[in-house]
Amino acid sequence: MGQQASRYLVVSDTVYTDGHGDPVRLVLNTRTSRVSTLGDKVARTLSHGDCGTLPAAVSDHLADLRILVPEGRDELTDVLDEQRARSRSAASLNYMLVPTGYCNLGCEYCGQVHVRGKSSANHRSAVRDRILRAVHRPSTEEIRIGWFGGEPLLAYPVIRDLAGQFVEACATAGVRYRSRLTTDGSELTMRKLRVLYEECGVDALCVTIDGFGDRHGRVLGVMADVVRQADEFPLLRLTIRGNLELANLDHVDAFIDVMVKAGLNHPMIEFDLRVVPSWTNDVAAPRVARQRFAAAEPRWLRRMHDVGMVTRTLIPGQLRGPICPAVTRSAEVISSSGAIFSCTEHPLVPQHEQGDVLELVEHADHDRQRPAGQYDDWHDRINRGEQSCAGCVFLPVCGGGCPKHWGEGKSPCPSYKFNIQQRLDLEAARAGLTPLLT
Repeated sequence: MGQQASRYLVVSDTVYTDGHGDPVRLVLNTRTSRVSTLGDKVARTLSHGDCGTLPAAVSDHLADLRILVPEGRDELTDVLDEQRARSRSAASLNYMLVPTGYCNLGCEYCGQVHVRGKSSANHRSAVRDRILRAVHRPSTEEIRIGWFGGEPLLAYPVIRDLAGQFVEACATAGVRYRSRLTTDGSELTMRKLRVLYEECGVDALCVTIDGFGDRHGRVLGVMADVVRQADEFPLLRLTIRGNLELANLDHVDAFIDVMVKAGLNHPMIEFDLRVVPSWTNDVAAPRVARQRFAAAEPRWLRRMHDVGMVTRTLIPGQLRGPICPAVTRSAEVISSSGAIFSCTEHPLVPQHEQGDVLELVEHADHDRQRPAGQYDDWHDRINRGEQSCAGCVFLPVCGGGCPKHWGEGKSPCPSYKFNIQQRLDLEAARAGLTPLLT
């Protein structure tokens, strides 16, 4: 059987010279997230699709890299089947918990309604019982708990109580336990962080920075303390996420300066810049913001690399699980209201709290997974051609993005779709390749 170029290849527009002075191009295989350096002639052959002219030894090498695949191979079906399998697995169960509906910041872009004390008297025990029952299912190999909100640390005693029981139950059952907490950092202290890390099993902390204003000074001080005492948190994955809107896109360079001045350009911290989604029907401003972000992002990434700030990988990584809770029955979101959802953008949003509740945690059957949500057939929709994702080279790493946003007419395509060539140029520079002057 003959070989053909995979449909999931991105070939660099730029021709570089390697250490021997030979012309080469970079080729990204989005099915493996691997970037290969290939001779210019071979790379052009892949782009033109005339792979039958390649020498046998070269073809064998490219097949090993999955750059060449058997002729007639239906790779779209392969990719969707792989993503379906991850979504249907019951081995890893993911619970996103909203321990309080209140937030002390109330960022303008947020569509949540933040009020105190909406949880019922039985809410905490129902959440506990549901997750402890899941721990002891025979199929369960891993429990993942995400704490977010609202501002979850306003419910710090609740987190400490529940997480302690989850950690103990998983240890007794021999089940892996992972936990991530997303916070604005306003309530974070070193004492709380030690408890979260040592007692509550939080091994991933995401601190969101909105607005890039002076109000974040105390938060950055705590982050600087964490860096100075990094040896106390050897397994902690720490992310600082800069939430960008159209109004603050021009402040990213200042943000970088502030992070460096605070000493946060440290290997312990990964930085993630992203345009925050719109929670309203206004699609114009977010669309412009995404366009401007994609155009400027390569320069920011280069600068951050130059000053020692660790960023999310230049090259999009492989999907390790479902793209989001909304496409898998093994994940669910439990709001402080007691409602179980499939989508992380539904809790605390009035129309969703009223119209998209799958069931109430206090009435749920804890021996089964959540009821079907509106996006559980996501991969079938792509396969039927209902989404443009079916023809996109980035489907293996993106998975289609956010089903909810597609349904609302808001494209959730990642920035790398629009600036991958600049990213490949940065990758080439880091590998010691130089653009070929013509």
